[in-house]
This record gives sequence, structure tokens and C-alpha cells, in this order.
Amino acid sequence: MTITEELEAMIDKHGLLHIVTGLSLICDEKAIHIQTNWQDKSLAKEWGKAATLLDKTARGLPKSCDP
Repeated sequence: MTITEELEAMIDKHGLLHIVTGLSLICDEKAIHIQTNWQDKSLAKEWGKAATLLDKTARGLPKSCDP
């Protein structure tokens, strides 16, 4: 099974909103981890930007994207 097929199966099971929200949380946690453990402010900032973008995307999704 390809990564695309796996993602589609996860979306079918959990809904697009939950997947995108989960990705946003993972990016945010990764940003904190990088900042705390590696003190790489630039990389942490990029992961933080990804989290923000995914959060905005999740908030803009129509309710029909959930199962």
C-alpha cells in the first residue's frame, strides 16, 4: 500500500479534519522539541509555521469533510 493509499484510508476512517488537526499538533510538538533539545530557533520556527498553516487549514475545512 502506498503512502497516499494509507493516508486516504486514515481520512476515510477518522475524517480529514482530525487528520489535519493531528498533523498540526505533531508539527507544534516537533517545533517545541527542536527548540528545547536542539536550540535550533530557525528550524523550530519553520515547524511552528507549518503547525499554524495546518491549524488554519483545519479551521477552514467544511464539516462535510468529516465522516
